[in-house]
Amino acid sequence: MPTTTDSVRTYYDQNTNLFLKFSSSTKAQNIHRSLWTDGAQTLEEALNVSNARILKEIESVAPEHARFADLGCGVGASLFYIYPRLQNPESALGLTLSPVQAKLARGSAEELNLQDQILFAEGDFTSVPLANHLDAVYSVEAVCHAVDPEKYFREAARLLHSGGKLILVDDYQTPRPLSRNESNWLKAYIEGWYVPGVRTVEQVSAWAEKYNLRLVKNEELTPHLRLRNLPDLLARAILFLGNLLPIKHAILPSMLGSMALQQCLHMGIVEYRFLVFEKI
Repeated sequence: MPTTTDSVRTYYDQNTNLFLKFSSSTKAQNIHRSLWTDGAQTLEEALNVSNARILKEIESVAPEHARFADLGCGVGASLFYIYPRLQNPESALGLTLSPVQAKLARGSAEELNLQDQILFAEGDFTSVPLANHLDAVYSVEAVCHAVDPEKYFREAARLLHSGGKLILVDDYQTPRPLSRNESNWLKAYIEGWYVPGVRTVEQVSAWAEKYNLRLVKNEELTPHLRLRNLPDLLARAILFLGNLLPIKHAILPSMLGSMALQQCLHMGIVEYRFLVFEKI
């Protein structure tokens, strides 16, 4: 069954509390991957490596009074890291498809006394409820969920002023031809994690250029992940058996998709990258 915006919303509504409950870090509630680089020694530091890099990119555009948005913000962890570290930022927006995530993010904002500084809204990042031009827009592991990713780049370009930055941390498909086994693993990842927007860097760059967004930074982060891939035969057996289980909850495809992602990253089918685009 094709992935839809509604199915992505349901996926996160059903899984978010489980993701947080079984997270190995109670301090950094990031629903994204840890990166063991930039001097990271603890899990909390590794989970915030991507946030720290995004922070630097925002500061490079707007050292003070930054105007920015997190599109696909999850429960707000990236915003809670970035916002207090900026110099006198303007009010920020966090947008998520999931009402469950939006509610959790608003609750955390109140606990941190940031409810007047960060607005969390439920909505689609291809149609953002903002008219003003921003210094930066960013998304972490979010564009991969886009049913029509080109619309994301069109909307990001609309939101940014000339010289503004679009910052992405996400999965990208390798441009090389795939074997049948590799194609099967990519399919298992895309279907299990509801990520129809996984494309090559070349494809997303072409969309970005169409809307006057120029790629200025492209860094592969995969070597900084701690992968948990399995022997291929064992992983295929688990995937086969998992698909036979009569479990309807979205946690099962998520677990199978997570295993498939590890296989994809290990085999070089998918690359985890940090991309920065500048609005021309």
